[in-house]
Amino acid sequence: MTDTESFVIILRPAPEYGQPGSGERVSEHFEYLKKLNQEGKVMMAGRFTDVLFGLVMLEVENRKEAEIIMQLDPAVSSNVFHAEIYPWRIALGPTS
Repeated sequence: MTDTESFVIILRPAPEYGQPGSGERVSEHFEYLKKLNQEGKVMMAGRFTDVLFGLVMLEVENRKEAEIIMQLDPAVSSNVFHAEIYPWRIALGPTS
């Protein structure tokens, strides 16, 4: 991608987390992120090991695209995860 911007999405449990059907939404969330990773939009995604938070790093054209990605996440749209988005400026990263 050229002329992209970086964003971080922080995911936390929302009211539907742990309720019946939420496991399926989390599985859909994972598949959604895998697809976006293959498209080159999700750079990294994972969860913290000692707190119930997740983090998704995006590289997209603009904030609007990042917000749409966040809103279309099955676990976010079904209120299993609460999401917050922040612009991210990469200072150091993988070298070529």
